[in-house]
Amino acid sequence: MDLEQTTEIAISEHAQKLGQLAVSLGYEGSLTVGALEDEIRFYQRRTVEACLELGKRLVLLKEVTPHGEFKQRTEMLNINERAARRFMSAALKFSKTDNLSVLKAAGNQSKLLELLVLDDDEIAELSAGGSVHDITLDDIDRMTTSELRKNLRDAKSESAAKDQLIQAKDQKINKLDTELSKTSSQATILKRQQTEQQQLQSKVLEELNSACLTMHNNTVRFTNEINSFIDAIDEHSLFDLQDQLEASVVATFQQIAQTSLALGIQIDFEAMVKPEWMPADQMITVEPETVLEQ
Repeated sequence: MDLEQTTEIAISEHAQKLGQLAVSLGYEGSLTVGALEDEIRFYQRRTVEACLELGKRLVLLKEVTPHGEFKQRTEMLNINERAARRFMSAALKFSKTDNLSVLKAAGNQSKLLELLVLDDDEIAELSAGGSVHDITLDDIDRMTTSELRKNLRDAKSESAAKDQLIQAKDQKINKLDTELSKTSSQATILKRQQTEQQQLQSKVLEELNSACLTMHNNTVRFTNEINSFIDAIDEHSLFDLQDQLEASVVATFQQIAQTSLALGIQIDFEAMVKPEWMPADQMITVEPETVLEQ
């Protein structure tokens, strides 16, 4: 496909889009630049209907002129850029037949342009006979342009202030919810950690108590067995075994002492037998040679 064919297709597509735009605006006139400018001049001299018709043609003129030329052409028509935008906005917003009651209430171009601050839903509400910001079609018809402008701006400002207040409250609530959730989460984690630590401590203490009880029971059995050996020595006069028995007992307690050192726990056996808090006359003195005779 050559450049000429591409250009023709582009022009055709643009013409089709332009036609669709004209239909959507309810415009049935010529779509040439000259015709549109002539009609713009004509409708510049009229009121509400003229405002809409003027806006329609400005929308279409912007569409048919090359990029960057629209501002220059509106200036040639003595329409500044801001006014052109307002006329076009009015045409796009009020061209629907459902809005005829709003156009009638506006009555003039100035009031109609003031109503541009309303959104589509608000305009539909007015067209249906309702009120927007406590303003009805009868109010619009009765008010001057200045009064309508003031009422609409005051209502919009009040609405914006309420929205900001609601937004601020929502942000504050969301912040509090986040902080509360964070605090609750931290508290839950801490509680879980404490619970796990307490469970671990309980388990360690239980196993320690079990080990100590096993040691105690073994010591009791050891003591009973040694006493049985002592009784046998006395009963059968096996005194030659007494030195060997003593040596075995001493070796056993030496092993216990070595175990305490290996565990890094210092045990003062003498302090156990003779604690500092016990009066001297109550201390039990055990002589080495009588250990095995008890």
